[in-house]
Amino acid sequence: MNSRKTKLIIIACLCVAVLGLSIGYALLSANLNINGTAKVESKWDVVFLTGEIETTKTGTAECSIGTVSGTSIEGMSVVFNKPGDSCTFTVPVKNIGTIPAKLVDVTGKSSNLTFLGDSADQDLLRKNVTYEVNYGKEQIKGTTDFSTIPVLNEQETETVTLKATFLNSSTEMPTGEVIIGGLDRAFIYESVINGEDSGSTTPIVDNIPNPPELNGDMIPVYYDKIDDTTGEWKKADINNVNNNWYDYSKQQWANAVTVVAEGKQTRDYYKNAKAGTTINMDDINTMWVWIPRYSYTIKSEDGNNYYGKASFENKNPSQELPGEIDVKFISKVTETGTAQYTGDTPTNWRTNEAFDFGGEKRSGIWVGKFETTGNSFDGTQVCTDTKCNVGNVTIKPGVTSLSSQTVSSFFYMARSMQLSNASVYGFDKNSGDLHMIKNDEWGSVAYLSQSKYGKYGNSDYSGANKEIYQNKSSEYITGLSNGTPSQESAIESQYAYNNMTKLGDGKGQAGPGASTTGNITGIYDMSGGIWEYVMGVLAYYEDNSPMSGNSITYNSGFTGKVYQNGTYENFVNSPKELNFPDEKYYNLYKIGTSKETMMFDPNLSNSLKACNGGVCHGQALSETSGWYRDSSNYISVSYPWSRRGEESGDTTAAGIFGSYFTSGAGYANVGSRLTLTP
Repeated sequence: MNSRKTKLIIIACLCVAVLGLSIGYALLSANLNINGTAKVESKWDVVFLTGEIETTKTGTAECSIGTVSGTSIEGMSVVFNKPGDSCTFTVPVKNIGTIPAKLVDVTGKSSNLTFLGDSADQDLLRKNVTYEVNYGKEQIKGTTDFSTIPVLNEQETETVTLKATFLNSSTEMPTGEVIIGGLDRAFIYESVINGEDSGSTTPIVDNIPNPPELNGDMIPVYYDKIDDTTGEWKKADINNVNNNWYDYSKQQWANAVTVVAEGKQTRDYYKNAKAGTTINMDDINTMWVWIPRYSYTIKSEDGNNYYGKASFENKNPSQELPGEIDVKFISKVTETGTAQYTGDTPTNWRTNEAFDFGGEKRSGIWVGKFETTGNSFDGTQVCTDTKCNVGNVTIKPGVTSLSSQTVSSFFYMARSMQLSNASVYGFDKNSGDLHMIKNDEWGSVAYLSQSKYGKYGNSDYSGANKEIYQNKSSEYITGLSNGTPSQESAIESQYAYNNMTKLGDGKGQAGPGASTTGNITGIYDMSGGIWEYVMGVLAYYEDNSPMSGNSITYNSGFTGKVYQNGTYENFVNSPKELNFPDEKYYNLYKIGTSKETMMFDPNLSNSLKACNGGVCHGQALSETSGWYRDSSNYISVSYPWSRRGEESGDTTAAGIFGSYFTSGAGYANVGSRLTLTP
């Protein structure tokens, strides 16, 4: 019998990493965790009893429980030295609160093991490794009926058992290194009051995403796959029954669409249709993805560089290959920590300012699923107020991005879609706020993507493939994927956004690899495609007013200072003056304190001084500067506007953390993205 040993890694809900193999046969069940919701007037507290966990083994197995807290167990590990070895972890879970708890799901119960490594070794392990999870007397399978599992009442205890076995029938050991992934184990409870579900929508436990808030006639949707390259968008159950609409713990983000008033079907037909009804793509005019309110913090593994949390796969995060950003979903609180921590416990949480739009706490934001598409307005070149006829503007895949507009034109286009074209899309013009994306809103997407809830947490991708794949369409067609991250310079076949062909070797899916989740529920075109203007602008040093642009010729269209030929001049649009909108619509960078510092202060290009002399929290500018080798070029007096994501022709510099300066004028290679705040 070959005595070489191989490491097996099973990914659980709170762990992102795989890999880091040595010669040895090991099972790493990264963690268990408990989630729950409850009404605020009662005490909700379901925990693992950490002091009562039992570990048993057979044969020569080596079993380790890992790091344990009240609601999570991370790094459970098993080393098998020969066939017949097994490890069993018996973990009591107790309701120490006052609200009865009902087990409604064990995420990952129907997951399949996935294998990377020598094919012969893979076959050997498929036949000889078993992994079993039991809750009380119930073995958890894809067919488990959770309605039959008894309620966990106050002070009651139940037992979770995990058993890993290398079957005794095996006559040999693997000869190489093998990675096995695909299992997560999160125990999900809901509160029960008087035997009935509480119906609570106000979570008091961290990490419960705020449910999406639809605007007007927006329709919740999910994608129903037919085969690897085709499928249909269907109406989702707004109550998210059976996680049909979203499940952020599995990187499944909530999607919604708007539809035309009259098409193959009417808007009223879709509004009144039951869940599961197909939404014809020809009837869809805009597509959106929900980013729930959250706080974040970024870990330093060496106490000096804050490149994110390490994992089994990425033990030494770096600027070129960063680690996980810690994210926790929150209700309506605002945290103002430094967003940096060392050690093993996340601290100094900070809430992204995108969720406090206009000084009001928001439960989340909707972000355009693709770059803005469609035709220009009334056949004219620009939009100069909120009354433009923009009914041809869309947000759809497989369409050329809308470009050649100044920042002001993009801004007024977005506002016109809600204020004077609401009937075209079904928006409510009296609630919510549809506008051009800002830097902090862009950052809210980027950080969630780099968390366990985004592509970084998607176990279909490993190593450099955790980075969002680039759209390398030279014609700026939305939703396309090169099937590789931006480090790859070759322009290969462009895959459609819904091409789910598996590329193998930790590369995941061909098309969805270009989304922020690594699956079809994410946001596309944030790496490559067309450059995207964002509402982020430099302030003039004398009065902190936002600057207009580079010169009298190249500017945003808004009234303001331009720096032309070594001097500051006033620009006023003609024939119609365009004043800057309310300051809630843009991020303003007050860096310079004098004419000299505005022109020569190196802080203008220093990521740690880019925001008013300090760090730009949550904007994917300062804290994540240079991650994945994305471009890090900041605004200046000559180019006071921000643009993001790079374009299709760029290679290493392209990416969701990339930034660059520009004048604010209209260019054929610069587009925009929309955001809708409830």
